[in-house]
Amino acid sequence: MNAAGPLPRRSLPFGGTGAPMKALCASLVLALPLAATAADATALRDPWVPPAARLAASAPETRGAALQAQAERKLRAAFEAADSQQRGSITREQARAAGLGFVAEHFDRIDGARRGRVSFEDVQRYWRSR
Repeated sequence: MNAAGPLPRRSLPFGGTGAPMKALCASLVLALPLAATAADATALRDPWVPPAARLAASAPETRGAALQAQAERKLRAAFEAADSQQRGSITREQARAAGLGFVAEHFDRIDGARRGRVSFEDVQRYWRSR
């Protein structure tokens, strides 16, 4: 307070007064620990990180042929899950529904015979040609 009366309430540069900014700052401070990766949590021995996540963070990085084999196994598992009719091939719609975005986006190039369905071998052939 000054001699002329109470000081005017100032707004912050973002257009708000103190309360919204304090709430934003508080939420950011609370969110910072959540942003730590599992590797950071392992280094800190955070008790909130499940033991399996701690071990996964220390696994060696996969590279080269091992990485390609791992990616191929995951793609095959997703492809087989999408092939609900067990026909050995899937349609563009089945690829989209299964989250196989690469297959759905490149479907016309993969399906060179224009059958409307692609087999896993077709996908492999296209993948390796790139």
